[in-house]
Amino acid sequence: SSAESFSFEQPQLIASPAISQKKVTVLYGSQTGNSRKLAERLKEDLEAQGQVVTLQNMLNYRNSQLKKEEHLLAIVSTHGNGEPPDEALGFFKFISSPKAPKLDSLKFSILALGDSSYDEFCQTGYELDARLAELGASRLSDLVACDIDYADDALDWQNDLLTRLKPANDNASGIEFGTFPTAANHANAAIYTEQNPFPAEVLETQVLTDDGSDKTVLHLELSLEDSGLSYTPGDIVNIHTTNDASLVESIILELGLKGSTEVVLKKQTLQLKDALLSMRELSNVTRKQLQMYAELIDNPELLALANDKAMLHEALEAADVLDVLQLWPGKLTAQQLTEWLRPLAARQYSIASSEAASSEELHVLVKQVEYEYRGRMHGGVCSSQLAQVESGEQLGISIKPNSGFKLPENPESKIIMIGAGTGVAPFRSFLFERESQGITGNSWLFFGEQRFQTDFLYQTEWQQFLKSGVLEKMDVAFSRDQAERIYVQHRILEQAETVYQWLESGSYIYVCGDMNRMAKDVHQALIEVIEQQSGRTAEQASDWLDQLITDKRYQRDIY
Repeated sequence: SSAESFSFEQPQLIASPAISQKKVTVLYGSQTGNSRKLAERLKEDLEAQGQVVTLQNMLNYRNSQLKKEEHLLAIVSTHGNGEPPDEALGFFKFISSPKAPKLDSLKFSILALGDSSYDEFCQTGYELDARLAELGASRLSDLVACDIDYADDALDWQNDLLTRLKPANDNASGIEFGTFPTAANHANAAIYTEQNPFPAEVLETQVLTDDGSDKTVLHLELSLEDSGLSYTPGDIVNIHTTNDASLVESIILELGLKGSTEVVLKKQTLQLKDALLSMRELSNVTRKQLQMYAELIDNPELLALANDKAMLHEALEAADVLDVLQLWPGKLTAQQLTEWLRPLAARQYSIASSEAASSEELHVLVKQVEYEYRGRMHGGVCSSQLAQVESGEQLGISIKPNSGFKLPENPESKIIMIGAGTGVAPFRSFLFERESQGITGNSWLFFGEQRFQTDFLYQTEWQQFLKSGVLEKMDVAFSRDQAERIYVQHRILEQAETVYQWLESGSYIYVCGDMNRMAKDVHQALIEVIEQQSGRTAEQASDWLDQLITDKRYQRDIY
């Protein structure tokens, strides 16, 4: 019999055109959680519009799925100097390899998060965008590259996509998506955010370095009472700050401007001096900014310098905005100056305390940045302010969850912690947490600083942890206490056999501190340890370490 005899006439269905539902995958790669939050919000708003949406972390994404995707919206941050976030390493390895499939039927769009103080601004996003196009996919919309004040740009990108992906007969055009991130929209959003910091009272400040040290390192204790804020070991605190008033005055004077001149910033009108004091970054200048400035003041010599990376690093490493204006004088209007400068970001510090051990308190470890350059004292925006702060004063803070830097779920797991200078802060948090849970052993701390006498941060606490057994082993490297410089990576190599045994038996490894020197050298030392102890080649050792990153057994908090 013919198939027709089984057809049922359903005129009411034929009459109304079906909503052309689009299958959308929202994919994110996040280091500190911003990409994840934006991805979750995008998913909610697409679903409210009737779409079928899958939300995926690059860490768990099945590579075989890629060729089946129809619409891929990717939100990815850039970590360090142009690297993918740790959880996205495996995905990037796959997509950059010859194994990546042809993607002729895929439509995509990328939101890239970054920080323009780094040379390789939003590099990961740009690489993904170029590679997908190379594999034959077509862009739904152009990549949007966001700086640290990403909220408005991210919202514009999202709203544009919501419009483009709106199902064919969807008349619900009255939905207003321009309202995030309000607490009403997302009930679980904390009341205190980076946009709305909590005024935390300073309970105590203490200088941990002794006289004779080359540096001043501070320990601060802040009250979280009545804030509703909570954190887990490994999380980060944003401390809000303002620029030095005399620096603001000097910049305005240098350009012959008036502090009372009105400027427009992020759709709000305010006086130039207020914009410079609390909303614009003055303490450093990036290469991209110097290129822009050279064009604004039409200075070809400066443009040539700005295009030469190596020369520029020499010339600019210590310079702030005032130095640049004095070294290469030019004329800028108040509005041009405001638009040329980058947003002033809250300063981020690893939390040094555990809530379980210090209820309703948050501790931070801060190195005061202070140096002379061109005959003038320069200071870190936030650290200089913190060095002056007294008990009873308030600081605006918010918590930044750091899911990529967490203690193992299994309390029996071994942990190796490697920190230099203030990079030891989160390990104090880890050990107080383990102590409060009654966990002993299976922990090893490598700590590096300049001098045993003056710079042994938290020395008595580590000794107590060793005595109680919460800390099983500790190795220290004081670089200036002998003729040759000894750093944490040298201690790791000295202990190669035991380090490898710990790694082989499932140990987690944590690195916190300076990205360009310490973290690189430690990574290299770990490769050497694996190579030497296991007979792998350098390349195999490097791959093994990459696998530990993917498995979340090698976690880094580097800056």
